[in-house]
Amino acid sequence: MAPGRNDHTLTAGAETLAGDVITAAGCGPVRTLFLHGAGHSTRRRQWPVREALALRGHASAAIDFSGHGDSSAREPNSLAKRLAEAQAALDHFCADDGQPRTVVGVSMGGEIAMRLACRGANRIGHVLTIVGAIYDKAAFTLPFGPDFSAALRRPDSWRDAETLALIKTYRGRITLVRAVEDKVIPKEIAELVKEHAQAAQDCRIIDLPGVDHRVSERSAQDEALRDLLARLAAGQC
Repeated sequence: MAPGRNDHTLTAGAETLAGDVITAAGCGPVRTLFLHGAGHSTRRRQWPVREALALRGHASAAIDFSGHGDSSAREPNSLAKRLAEAQAALDHFCADDGQPRTVVGVSMGGEIAMRLACRGANRIGHVLTIVGAIYDKAAFTLPFGPDFSAALRRPDSWRDAETLALIKTYRGRITLVRAVEDKVIPKEIAELVKEHAQAAQDCRIIDLPGVDHRVSERSAQDEALRDLLARLAAGQC
């Protein structure tokens, strides 16, 4: 049977977030959360990968962050606000049955995924980032806008990411997917995360040759790439 999608809404602070669950016959409870990136990204970009994941027996959930897709935008956005929204989504969608969870973060969502994973109470056993970003700790609470952009423009500002200190104590598995032709996310970011992931059960880097930053868009048309990302999210490779 083909995967099915059920739409939801949830409240996070002042915002009403649009979300959904994708599942298929044979899937268990939702234990995987997808977090999209910045710009014009929405949860829709991950639908093809999530459908492939459901066919592998893994239901998943995702939201549109505030200001994206079908979610509201009542207050200024920031990385800190995105983390709060991701936490609300994890609490809302993912089974609270003691089993480990997986969080998948794309681009800007990579920073949020790693921060979410580093909260022990969230029981995240696997964090997968796809062209994942990390950010200068000074930018974390800044509203998106000129000051946030200025913080990011400082050369190698990501080397001062608080995420690097947090990830030192994470004990689960980490998979860092890089696109070899990526002109947005420096390749050194994955190497730096791996260097700091000292307590992780496993931390590996997966390179995608011939692929640029637009991995989600590419995966909608590339069955082999879509299958690889689904297998990685399922922990099957």
